[in-house]
Amino acid sequence: MLLLLLAWGLTAAAQVGDLPRSTAAEQGVEPQAIVNFLDAIGSIDTELHHVMIARHGKVIAEMHAAPFAAADAQTLYSESKTFASMAVGIAIGENRLRLTDRMAAFFPEKLPATISPEMAQITVRDLLVMASGIKPDWDMRRMSSDWLTDWFAKPVTTAPGTKFQYDSMCTFLLSAIVQRVTGKTLLQYLDEKVFAPLHITQANWELSPDGICTGGWGLRLQAESQLKMGLLMLNRGNWNGRQLIPAEWIDEAVEPHINYEWYKPTDAPTNKNQGYGYQLWRCKWPGAFRADGAYGQFIVCVPDADLVVVINQVSEKCYDVLDCVWDKLMPGMHDAPLKADKKAQQLLELKCSIFSLKPQAVTQRSRTALPLSIMLEENKHGITGITVDNARHIIISYADAPQETFTYGNLSSGKNKAQAAQWPRTVLAGVPPYSIMPLQGVKGLEHDFEAAAMFGWNADGRPVIDIYYVNWITTTSFVINLDNHTITIKDNYNDVEPETVAFTVVK
Repeated sequence: MLLLLLAWGLTAAAQVGDLPRSTAAEQGVEPQAIVNFLDAIGSIDTELHHVMIARHGKVIAEMHAAPFAAADAQTLYSESKTFASMAVGIAIGENRLRLTDRMAAFFPEKLPATISPEMAQITVRDLLVMASGIKPDWDMRRMSSDWLTDWFAKPVTTAPGTKFQYDSMCTFLLSAIVQRVTGKTLLQYLDEKVFAPLHITQANWELSPDGICTGGWGLRLQAESQLKMGLLMLNRGNWNGRQLIPAEWIDEAVEPHINYEWYKPTDAPTNKNQGYGYQLWRCKWPGAFRADGAYGQFIVCVPDADLVVVINQVSEKCYDVLDCVWDKLMPGMHDAPLKADKKAQQLLELKCSIFSLKPQAVTQRSRTALPLSIMLEENKHGITGITVDNARHIIISYADAPQETFTYGNLSSGKNKAQAAQWPRTVLAGVPPYSIMPLQGVKGLEHDFEAAAMFGWNADGRPVIDIYYVNWITTTSFVINLDNHTITIKDNYNDVEPETVAFTVVK
């Protein structure tokens, strides 16, 4: 089978192909249901990177959209929080920590001269359920070099434990507590307790300026490693007979402990109103829960179906994609193996193997004389110049970062562009664009960032560039308007407006 051969053919060093593979029918799933699921996702405006589906502990489908590959790690947003929660549960199981422990007691050296009674009351549990009582400050991590000291200086505006206020700094505090009670960073602790037994050897976690794992974001893993964590949670912390996370912790963590303040019991079920556990979300499908990161990074666990689905994407419509699990995939679940459907299985494998992101370029037939070289006016991206030459190079110069030279891919070879597009990789000299850029830059993530680029002309005849940071999170696109000498730059963070900048052509 094409899909299985592709998966197993990748090197063990890439840490893919660890989990057993099977066909959908052998695990009681209609292959056509997975095809319908992928088709439904494809009809939604989303930048899809990876999808993996496991039933009864076996991978039955995986899709890595070109130019992304199975071996590419993704830097995670808030999906990281669930991993932090698991570390807290292990520490509690080892009697290093209690839910009722007061947070301030762990960091006496970081406290101001006096703290309010409300600050003194904040517990580990309050942090887990996002109810510290401190108003979230999403800019602090970009502006501060001492997150603990600055956090303790903030006022407590509501009684701890009473009001859900989603705040990644709560998870950072949990990371700091784990490090304080174990003497190891969150990543080191999980490496020992969870990742090593699961054979997850490629894991990084972003660090705060003073060397604490960020906790609420910044974990970097491959999709199959995410799937392993989903299977571990689905099996109540047990991995091949070894209890890695206390079962009682999993049971408690997935229960709804708090709701949004605007939640009403009479509301129709959605994926956002079923309650929040210990850094986990409940889903509208009965009993299902998920790890959830910004723009649609999901580990979805459905205990009743013995099913785990991993989705990595960037989209404003990420919850529409999540609904495809319930609307398209779940109807194809059965309690027993199904008769083999060779045609449907082949269609599924073909669809997974040719799935590709769609570049802006519709042609690479020259409509503008190359080389094309432009100098940009001041812009928030810090780009000073862009050159596209006849040797298939895109050269981007920055004011305060290393120059990057990308080799762009071949769009137009073959009849099927999705199959035929070639995506050469470029190892970056610097760091990809990041929606969470701390004051002192990215720390803790290995510097092996790669990108795949494409250049051509869009339907309007304008030169366009797409750069996919394949083992990171982001994509940056450029549209060059030679009529009015402006370039529009867009990162794929959905809450960031495109930036249009004037340029001059270098003769």
